[in-house]
Amino acid sequence: MTKKLVTCLLGVVVLTGCGGSDFSGDKYDSRNAGEVSRTDDGVIVSTRKVQIKPDDSIAGTALGAVGGGLIGSAFGGGHYKYLTAAAGAIAGGVAGNAIATRPEEGLEYMVKLDNGSTVSVAQGMTPVLSIGQRVRVIYSQKGKGRVIAV
Repeated sequence: MTKKLVTCLLGVVVLTGCGGSDFSGDKYDSRNAGEVSRTDDGVIVSTRKVQIKPDDSIAGTALGAVGGGLIGSAFGGGHYKYLTAAAGAIAGGVAGNAIATRPEEGLEYMVKLDNGSTVSVAQGMTPVLSIGQRVRVIYSQKGKGRVIAV
């Protein structure tokens, strides 16, 4: 394989690794595993589809810039190589940020708790829960929540 082809393939691999977050109700980040959480039981009273936009991430922009810079450096010769690398890094950074912050489909659950109050939690598309289903709302120490089947 030529050096340009290998560089381009490596850049594409870096760019495709800029996926967004997973907002699923049944997955935990490693930093949240083992965290003690408060729970309340209740019943789902309504659901609706929502779009969940990840927080802006420097990682997506940085990975995109690295991938774009690698691809750009494979083109041009002499001093132009630096220009194509810089242009590739800028374009890759923009693309990486767009990929990393792409909205994800989610569901908002309105839950009537057994204590009489109502809460709303937006999360990813899994697990899919139904109106009238008994659920447990799990509250993290940072104020975030998730809804799971009982």
